[in-house]
Amino acid sequence: MPQIFIFHGGSSYSTYESYLEDLQSKQLDYERLRPKQSWKTWLAEQMPDTDVLLPSLPNSDNARFEEWKIIFEKLIPFFDNDVRLVGHSLGAMFLAKYLQDNPLHSKVSQLLLLAGGYDDDSNEDLGDFRITSATNLPLSAKEIHLFHSQDDPVVPYAELQKFRNDLPQALVHSFDNKGHFLDATFPELLAVLKQK
Repeated sequence: MPQIFIFHGGSSYSTYESYLEDLQSKQLDYERLRPKQSWKTWLAEQMPDTDVLLPSLPNSDNARFEEWKIIFEKLIPFFDNDVRLVGHSLGAMFLAKYLQDNPLHSKVSQLLLLAGGYDDDSNEDLGDFRITSATNLPLSAKEIHLFHSQDDPVVPYAELQKFRNDLPQALVHSFDNKGHFLDATFPELLAVLKQK
């Protein structure tokens, strides 16, 4: 059975003080407190013959690369012969940074990076997830897809070009109205995942 591992986003800070400052300044949005469907669970409903897995990575509000690495390496033994890795936001950065330095022994079918930052922290601190290169990613994936929207309010669209420079063979999915990919559905991603 095909497997899709989806790695969520989060926030990372260079210092604990930066994290506390962000907590102090952050305004809560009452409407965002309500339960809502995410494209991640919708995707699982759309692909009943696929294991869609949503690992929870530690401390997503103040994430540390080394902590996420421990959990990811515990997942690798579960990888079967048809694996797709999907990283959203900080999850995309994590996958890019990890696979750059630690190529997998067997290539996954697809690596999909959605709204991943690279090294620009103009909108938020990237902590220890900052990327210096993604040129080794093809060693771990048969196919690489990059998704980004021009109206992303979290990760500047210019970050996409940095990935493209490192990964000229990647398939690029550019949008102008998807923001940071927080909708309840994501038919464009579903179509790519169903190609195999």
